Amino acid sequence: MQFKRQSLEPADVNITPLIDVVFLLLIFFMVSTTFPNQQISLNLPTASTAEPQRDPLPQVSVLSLFADGRILFNEQEQTSLKALEAELAQQPALEALLIQAESTTEHQQLVSALDLARRLGVEKVRLATQPL
Repeated sequence: MQFKRQSLEPADVNITPLIDVVFLLLIFFMVSTTFPNQQISLNLPTASTAEPQRDPLPQVSVLSLFADGRILFNEQEQTSLKALEAELAQQPALEALLIQAESTTEHQQLVSALDLARRLGVEKVRLATQPL
């Protein structure tokens, strides 16, 4: 018995839908990704005895005080130190705090930040400076 041989058509893979899907995924990830656009630029005070931090602080939180009165805690804008205290009182205790205050920041604001750290029970507090 002889079978009739069927002619084979060459396989043709259409990759146009694949390219469309890849571009849609690329656009989705580009739109949904957030990039930090805020650069913190502080004019730190100078100190002749300033040294680089040798022992790393565990779970260090950063409190930035600006001369114009703005307050950032871990790069998030805060309305006041009192509001920050109310927010932090509901969270687990801070292990360490690094205070970055501009050289022209009011002395009262820095003292209030140190007082806040004491009320929250933070035992490891450091002030950021830059060498002379």
